[in-house]
Amino acid sequence: MKRINRNLGFPYAVGYILAGVVLLPLLIFAVNKLFFQGNDVEKYIYAYIEDSEEIKIFINNDDEVISDHERYTAFLSKKRGGKIQIRTKTFFSSNYNKYFQLRIANIPDNFYSALYNHFGKLGLIITVNKKDMENPRMGTKSNPVPVFKVVGDEKPIELSTQSVDGKSTIYDNWDIKDEEYENSVYVHLKYVMSKEEFKERFEKNK
Repeated sequence: MKRINRNLGFPYAVGYILAGVVLLPLLIFAVNKLFFQGNDVEKYIYAYIEDSEEIKIFINNDDEVISDHERYTAFLSKKRGGKIQIRTKTFFSSNYNKYFQLRIANIPDNFYSALYNHFGKLGLIITVNKKDMENPRMGTKSNPVPVFKVVGDEKPIELSTQSVDGKSTIYDNWDIKDEEYENSVYVHLKYVMSKEEFKERFEKNK
């Protein structure tokens, strides 16, 4: 049988380029629109934040702190996509007789090292939503009150490191900043909260 070598050449290259430049982005756009749109949080995020309060808590070294990890995809892309990682810390406060859950999105591990160094020494100030605190269905171990901002009471949440020459100690401040707080609230309302819960809470009487 005679062997025929086919050189796809220019038509094949054009088709490959069209698929990568035109078809793939359109497919990604359609998938994002259908599956990763999330809740319409922009209308309600600032009302949620403004309806919040700061409360003081203290966590002892021997108090139970339950750690977990969650991952979400905000959107697809040709690279890694919009990955959201949340390491949760659930704890009980006897002062409020409630469980709380720290939920900071995409925060470095050093924050948790600094936070654990703070336990048993100084208090913490956490920011919680008032409606969450008033909701009798929230505050249980299975449905804790979400916390998106925590700062040190009396002094910041700090982590110490040595200077390059080893002659001095540098203290890095790991208090959650306002922009980190807002981002974590955004992630929670848009991607974590179910559409049913979101509609019941924000859109029921609209």
